[in-house]
Amino acid sequence: MMGTKVYQEKMFYNFSLSERVPEDHFLRKVAKVVDLRFVRKLVKPYYSYTGQPSVDPMVLFKMMLIGYFYGITSERRLAEETSLNMAFMWYLGYDLDESTPNHSVISKARARYGREVFEQFFQKVLGLCVGAGLVGGEKVFVDSTIVKANASLKSIVPRHDLVEPKFSPKEYVNRVFSENPVEESSLEDSRSRGDEKKIEEPKSRQRGRANKNLVSTTDPDASVYQRPGVPYQLAYKEHMAVDSKARVITAVKVTPAAVTDDRVLPDLIDVQPTKPKEVCADKIYGSVDIYAHLFDREILPSIPRRSTGGWRYTGGFPTDNFVYDKKQDVCICPANQILKRKGRSYRWHWTVYKAEKRKCKACKLRSQCAGGEAGRSVIRYDRQDALDFALAHLKTQRAKATIKQRKTYAETIFAEAKNSHGLRRAICRGLDKVTIQALLTCAVQNIKRLIKHYHTSIANPIYATLKQFHFRAKILLVPVTKVQNSMS
Repeated sequence: MMGTKVYQEKMFYNFSLSERVPEDHFLRKVAKVVDLRFVRKLVKPYYSYTGQPSVDPMVLFKMMLIGYFYGITSERRLAEETSLNMAFMWYLGYDLDESTPNHSVISKARARYGREVFEQFFQKVLGLCVGAGLVGGEKVFVDSTIVKANASLKSIVPRHDLVEPKFSPKEYVNRVFSENPVEESSLEDSRSRGDEKKIEEPKSRQRGRANKNLVSTTDPDASVYQRPGVPYQLAYKEHMAVDSKARVITAVKVTPAAVTDDRVLPDLIDVQPTKPKEVCADKIYGSVDIYAHLFDREILPSIPRRSTGGWRYTGGFPTDNFVYDKKQDVCICPANQILKRKGRSYRWHWTVYKAEKRKCKACKLRSQCAGGEAGRSVIRYDRQDALDFALAHLKTQRAKATIKQRKTYAETIFAEAKNSHGLRRAICRGLDKVTIQALLTCAVQNIKRLIKHYHTSIANPIYATLKQFHFRAKILLVPVTKVQNSMS
């Protein structure tokens, strides 16, 4: 017999919101692992001691976390979902007959708190990960990804137009009436006369000057960005450092897309909660300045060497065969001939030393050393000691194994952030607001690592103990070569 469902509202209900949320629900795990009462202390300076009570700031942070956990990028939709989803209401602490906060409350709170509060929030979550033993400090992987800005290329204008408007207010009014005819034929005539402004994408030859000459009126902080296979777009760049033990994000920074990666790496390394023993990144970071920064801090640089263009030469003897005399500021070749200083690159911080042409021609080792008619030349960096140490480390098996792990540890984190947490495109506009989005995205990713650790430890404490013992035993059985010994 086929049944028929008839809906009829009841006057009284025997209902408990807590009983409707399953015990294994994800938000129940979040509530057990992360106690957000510290949020009230973070935002206390931004509230007055008088007036009407505001929405609990802990509720606002919970709402934002829900949006990032479930990839809800629209705050209007987030406010709607929290008023309909019983699990969301339970996590916020609201009952069925209570009204959840409006979307405008989140926007106003984000503007009131500013970037500093969210940076402190990220550091608090990171501190929980450190306290749980999820940050080992053995290896740190650094990488960056492009975040598309919430602006169109059609908003790009010459930069001086923002400072000096092209027309006076009266001229703008006159152009409004003259450029908006009623008939379509008039519009075609204006296009043929060239009155309509045509915005073209920057040409490849103007790539280096695009961000100096152009700016977006919608989002001035965003940069024009392009790479092979990707069209021109306005974008930001998110830089992250990931610890190797549990893939916890230990540092994050957002810059305009035009900022090069190697300029940000020192900032990410200097704020690590635990001093890393080894840093890994792709070859775009492989500059001498980066090697010197890590060398001074006794950190192994598993970063492939980046080609700088620099001074080119052909020959057999490598630069290592030339002895540098610091007092006379000259290089001595294998044939005991002197190469004097001939030039300097202030961009790449190296000096070129060149031998006399007549002496090179008469040298017995010329066929093994120099090619062509000119004399042999070599370049020496200001921090040649750091470069030599980095190149020697890159030849080791440890460096080669670490470089192979980079895609697994760094790029999968970016894929998770973009596919599951809405980081593919900026929600708001402006560097500070995009930074807040990146900080909250990284915070929820770290909370997921905390939940996994907590669930593993509670569900199977024997497995967790063996895993910790295996990690410590691995360190004891395979001792890490100290940088000081390698230098000596």
